[in-house]
Amino acid sequence: MLAGGRKRIDREGPLLMDCFGRAPGRRVADLACGTGLHALFMAEAGGIVTALDASPGMIAHARAYRTHPSITYGVADMRCLPVDTWDLALCLGNSLSLLPSEDDLASFFRGVAAALAPGGLFLAQLLNYNAPSAQEPRHRVERHRVAGEETVAVKSLIPDGNRTLLSIVFHITDENGTRSLADTAVLRHWTSGDLRRAAESAGLCIAAEYGGFDRTPFDSSTSADLIVLAEKPIVA
Repeated sequence: MLAGGRKRIDREGPLLMDCFGRAPGRRVADLACGTGLHALFMAEAGGIVTALDASPGMIAHARAYRTHPSITYGVADMRCLPVDTWDLALCLGNSLSLLPSEDDLASFFRGVAAALAPGGLFLAQLLNYNAPSAQEPRHRVERHRVAGEETVAVKSLIPDGNRTLLSIVFHITDENGTRSLADTAVLRHWTSGDLRRAAESAGLCIAAEYGGFDRTPFDSSTSADLIVLAEKPIVA
């Protein structure tokens, strides 16, 4: 209900395909892959995809609904990535904001840098928390009805200093009444400078910073997103 679908792929796909075309090979990592939306898109485009998420439930969902012979799903904490080799790594959907500390961010970038092939690319997308829209409380409501069951999802984002408090409540109504499920998280306000320092410390070079998937230049005061493209240098 909240992860997006075809419209999201239509918006994000052109930049993903550009990065895939520039990568030195077809091996793709989708880190914090969630429901497998991007993993399936990359596999259908010809990628050999490793899709990892810390949530066993997310991986079970992705395996059930977004299976593909070129996708290998697995449970993994993005701070402790497995030993592997990738030509393109993705971390989308604001997932880096789930890392609470600078040490965690540094560990993540070191893991990505170690796994990338020479000339490999890393693309990360998160919210630009300096934008005015991200400094005010926001709420989103989605409704979904299947086979007599209606689910109302209420997503709330409440800024608090250098973090945002996230809560998602699902109200599920069927013939037996209404029950509610809730999930919460704390999102760290990482900046362009934070990502640049972590990337460069891990040995990656920042190739581009965008304010959206349309590749508009990043503006810390106006851009809705912060999208960073990093590259692992080829050492002669």
